[in-house]
Amino acid sequence: MKITEDIKISDNGFVFNSRTGDSFNLNPFALELMKNIEAEKSFDQIKTEVMEKYDIDDLSFEKDFYEFCALLKHHQIVLQDNPLDFK
Repeated sequence: MKITEDIKISDNGFVFNSRTGDSFNLNPFALELMKNIEAEKSFDQIKTEVMEKYDIDDLSFEKDFYEFCALLKHHQIVLQDNPLDFK
């Protein structure tokens, strides 16, 4: 999964899609996930880091992460060839 070239992300969580003109504000946790995706970390790397840092169980993280990724794809923020591949 890669963030499209049209997406600009500020350090305070403002996301702008220059292709569609849409903008979004991310909360600090979502911004952390976006930075990890932008760094092209694997799902397992992101999961390990998040679970070490926050009090969240395995299933809750996976559910929330996949829902977040689905939203990113829906809003054309990321490109993903294989819907089950969250690299």
